[in-house]
Amino acid sequence: MNSWQKPIFLFETIKILGFTPQNLKFHERRISDSLEGVKAKFDLNKLLNSPFDGVVRAKVIYDTSGNLVDTQYFPYEMREFREFKLVDIKFDYSKKFLDRSDIDTAKCKFEEIIMIKNNFATDTSIANLAIFEDGWITPEAPLLKGTTRARLLEEGFLKEDDISVQRLLNAKKFAVMNAMIGFCEVKEFKFIL
Repeated sequence: MNSWQKPIFLFETIKILGFTPQNLKFHERRISDSLEGVKAKFDLNKLLNSPFDGVVRAKVIYDTSGNLVDTQYFPYEMREFREFKLVDIKFDYSKKFLDRSDIDTAKCKFEEIIMIKNNFATDTSIANLAIFEDGWITPEAPLLKGTTRARLLEEGFLKEDDISVQRLLNAKKFAVMNAMIGFCEVKEFKFIL
């Protein structure tokens, strides 16, 4: 990185359960993919050391040169998901950028959103999504390829396909997934146009 370039910061959110980090293989893979050939100068296995017991959210911040910037730990409590406002977006979030201002602007004052790009569902503001049609289907082109999504695709639990707005609206079953909540079917959900 040239000295005149502004550093770009990325992060990973990692679930720690009873002092044990979960699904590190998938976080390491995403870090490697995000760094595009640059080697990370930190090892998640040696780095993560939660000061709290129970369910903990670790936030590992690093830059695109592979340098560790900070590690933070927070006790975790899952929030409820019910209403999802469909919001059209045009921005890119193909890496887990620390700067989430585009997502925050899209979310505005809504409880939660589903971002629609090129007429297809991508993600919520904090999670990948899936609908059920003879099996669970997740968007082929999510905004961000999440680690839980990657794991469930590898296990064969999820299949990828484009999910149009109409297909989403017709869904009888809907789920969200991320590193902290795992795969969570939302029993009572409402989509708002």
